Amino acid sequence: MKHLVKAAGALLALTVVSACTATVAQQTPIASSPSQSSETGSAPGTSSAAPQVRSPLDTAKFDQQPCTALTQAQATQIANLISGQQSAGNVAPVCTWTDADHNRVTVGFLPGNGGLATVYKTRDSASGYFEVAPDVAGYPAVFSATSDLRKDGGCQVVVGVRDDEAFTANVGLLQSSPNYSDPCSLAAKTAEAVVTTLKAGA
Repeated sequence: MKHLVKAAGALLALTVVSACTATVAQQTPIASSPSQSSETGSAPGTSSAAPQVRSPLDTAKFDQQPCTALTQAQATQIANLISGQQSAGNVAPVCTWTDADHNRVTVGFLPGNGGLATVYKTRDSASGYFEVAPDVAGYPAVFSATSDLRKDGGCQVVVGVRDDEAFTANVGLLQSSPNYSDPCSLAAKTAEAVVTTLKAGA
């Protein structure tokens, strides 16, 4: 089902899919008002400014074709993912990979959306989360989404690959998945593979 959440005069489309006993969230951060400064879900002492991207990556050929951001070999290594399907996203197309049990990994790029700085500005969702993540292959990242499903097999990581662009890796897992209790580790693993692809394609 779809929920529409108003933020700073813009609608934030939030797609939530239920699958058996697991709930899967596919969420895309979009711009909010700079005056919003709450740090709900962030670690104590977290800076309000997004870190700079020191080695920008070219994402032009992946923005509209996100399924090319993972090779089949990478998809298999990540979580035995067997197929990827492109669909419309809130900012640009997204690619959802699934395994034989319908666990999902979704990758999407956010061109023209302000990069990681936008996520830092919109981290005040009372029902969501914002947590600075370890760098992904040398690129700054945060675990962030407008709804917190981390205890239900869902997690999203947002990785800054240029100061003005980021991409998301979002996972939604069934309770039978071995990664169900730690979906963020799978999201980070997926993001690392995407960065590897971007570097190879630069």
